[in-house]
Amino acid sequence: MAHFARLDDGNRVIRVHCLDNKSMTDAEGNESPQMGIDYLIELHGEGPWVQTSYNTRRGEHKLGGTPLRANYCSRGWVYSEEHDIFHPPQPYPSWTLDTVKGEWKPPVPRPEVEMDEDGRPLNFWMWNEDSQQWDKINVTQ
Repeated sequence: MAHFARLDDGNRVIRVHCLDNKSMTDAEGNESPQMGIDYLIELHGEGPWVQTSYNTRRGEHKLGGTPLRANYCSRGWVYSEEHDIFHPPQPYPSWTLDTVKGEWKPPVPRPEVEMDEDGRPLNFWMWNEDSQQWDKINVTQ
């Protein structure tokens, strides 16, 4: 199966369509993403349409293949033409985009969660944009 994202004018993903690979394969058995795009335009109208890979997450192909556009996208995600990747919307103004993994990085790494002897979390961390630091939130048990 092949997957294609339909984008709005701001390169945000409106929806993701799944196609049978036959829809993008010529008589000689060669696959062409453009054939898939042409098929989707015929069915649903103009795009833009951009192929996404169900098996790609954080810049890696989970089956060992070649990653495509850093991530399998979701509705509301963004396609960066400059980096040819899909990524989620920016969570905070201070975070920067990792253009290989297609994920946002905070200016300060998140601290480790503390665990009790049974392996349950004792706390979690929440980003504070005003102070540019992680706030520790204790979990009551």
